[in-house]
Amino acid sequence: MQHISKLLIHDFLKWLKIFIILASLGSHNIAANAAKILGIFPHASESHFMLMRTFMMELARREHNVTIFTSHRLDDRLDNLREIVVEPEFPFWKEVQKQSGTKDLQELSKVGDEKLVKYLAHAGHSLMDYFLSNYQVKDILDTPPEQFDYDLIIVDLFYTEALLALGYYFRTPVVGIVSSDFANYMERVQEIVVPSACLPYNLENYDTSIGFWQRLDNIKQCRRRRDAFISEHYAKQEQVIRKYLPQLQGQIPSIVELQSNLALLLVNDYYPLATPKPLIPNIIPVGGLQIRAPRELPWHVRRFLDEARSGVVYVNLGDEQLCSEIPKERMEVLLHVFSKRDERFLMTCHDLKKIDGLPKNVMLNHLVPQTDILAHPHIKLFIMNGDLMALQEAIIRHVPIVGIPLFDNELENVQTAEKLQIGLRIDYANFTEASLNWALDAMANKEFYVLNIRDISKIYRDRPLGGLASALFWLDYILRYGSQPLKTQGIGMPLDQMHLSDLMIYNFLLLLLTLASLVGLYFLGLFLWRKRQTEKMFSKLN
Repeated sequence: MQHISKLLIHDFLKWLKIFIILASLGSHNIAANAAKILGIFPHASESHFMLMRTFMMELARREHNVTIFTSHRLDDRLDNLREIVVEPEFPFWKEVQKQSGTKDLQELSKVGDEKLVKYLAHAGHSLMDYFLSNYQVKDILDTPPEQFDYDLIIVDLFYTEALLALGYYFRTPVVGIVSSDFANYMERVQEIVVPSACLPYNLENYDTSIGFWQRLDNIKQCRRRRDAFISEHYAKQEQVIRKYLPQLQGQIPSIVELQSNLALLLVNDYYPLATPKPLIPNIIPVGGLQIRAPRELPWHVRRFLDEARSGVVYVNLGDEQLCSEIPKERMEVLLHVFSKRDERFLMTCHDLKKIDGLPKNVMLNHLVPQTDILAHPHIKLFIMNGDLMALQEAIIRHVPIVGIPLFDNELENVQTAEKLQIGLRIDYANFTEASLNWALDAMANKEFYVLNIRDISKIYRDRPLGGLASALFWLDYILRYGSQPLKTQGIGMPLDQMHLSDLMIYNFLLLLLTLASLVGLYFLGLFLWRKRQTEKMFSKLN
């Protein structure tokens, strides 16, 4: 018996030793594959930063060593994640309002696109000037390239293109994240993905009956918009590069050149919310990247939702539209309609903890992530502004929407929801008690909105990898092989070469020359023939 016990103990110690060796090899393998990743995210918007937060946290959980420079706190802690907060937050949209001379977002929404691009360019320049002047960020900028030990740089691309120069200066691959498709904004980046950099029509609203002159006018507008974008926005971003990276000593590349060297561009969009179109290999659609598994709600919010017998309507009109800045008459419309209905209403306000005269069936929330709220089974409807990420979350959580859009991009998103029959729209100018009650009643009494959004959700989620998994896969691909295998040489190519306009002009001139030669030969032949006839006539007379 004692002998058997000794054998069992010996076998146990043997297998324990093998397990420890295998575990150490596994941990060594993880450590060997771990990369040092630098993330730079200047924007302070909560909804905008949601993408970056989810992505960077997941990278850290996968054993990568992550350092983040941000104006928005993560609210989570991991040993291999270092967070450097640049405070106070830069008020990007307040700066846009200041440049435009508008007092609020309602006035700003009425500004034309051409002027808005100019104001956004000024705000982007001010944002980068503020962020890069921070002493903590300057420590990175002052690092000699040979001492820069990060394997990858991830940047938030929205009027922040100056950040791309860091990859050029430190000779490190750069991954850009765009929180939306922003088709017009990204034209210069995506100019190779369509047959023409400036399409003579809009892919979303293409009409086969569009006429020649309309197409010609569309091309002129597109070229004018692009030229203005380059002269207004890119020029200001290049000024920032010259100011904060003087080490380049006159070798500063253009923004277009920097964009052509992007290792990856992660675009937060996917079908059917996005219009299908050709893509180059390093532009990766990762729509819904920010959506993770739902977490447990705080007890007071969970009880408010659990006890709602008639269901709950969730209300979030956007992070840029602060509750304190909603016009008084519009807030009164909201609260008065809510107070007369059987449903409960959970309203997110990041700037207010209390509203006077709040009805008993309304709760104010300013801490709980939206994706966790929408996952609760009693949420029946989502009143929103048309933000793309909010729409993605509604689709994943099977919650139909009522959209009250303010800006053009919000309107386009809500119109997409209408086409997909997963929501209704209330025009901001027609926001009244009657219109709000009509929308709430229509959504409550038509079950096909719920059935449709389940079908759309199935389509949206049906892909080889989800948004976050796709982003992680391709980032690991870049870490393994570098950016060269995915690099498309066409990006950055002059437009006349890309669209063969110089060859078309050459062929046109060659055709003219050929026609001119034929006409010349005809008249020469005619001249010689007439001369010959004249000589014959004179020879007969003689």
